[in-house]
Amino acid sequence: MFNRDDVRILGNGPFAVDRNDPAAASSAIELSLPEGFSSKAWAAWEYFDGSAPAGTAFLFIYKNQLVVTDESLYLTEHGNGTAEAPLGFPRFVGDSWEELESWLEAVYDEIKEQGWL
Repeated sequence: MFNRDDVRILGNGPFAVDRNDPAAASSAIELSLPEGFSSKAWAAWEYFDGSAPAGTAFLFIYKNQLVVTDESLYLTEHGNGTAEAPLGFPRFVGDSWEELESWLEAVYDEIKEQGWL
């Protein structure tokens, strides 16, 4: 489903977190961004290099979806925003490489418009 010749499985990466299903989080597989993505998508991805205000981004395949998360490494939305259950969520969850590329291109347009590039 998500097999592509231009994607690598990354090893020794961060340990992702699923507050709704902690045991399943170990099944998340960190991936590289496809080399064949557009230059806009790559520019947005490279913007997530730890620079403020973007932070860092990681790409996982998890429960048959593509998930982009930040340094929190949250794979799913959880919590209600209270002190007892703080809100957390991934940056992106999608069902296809096309959705991910489109989202990254929209991120590029947004950060370009904000003057952050």
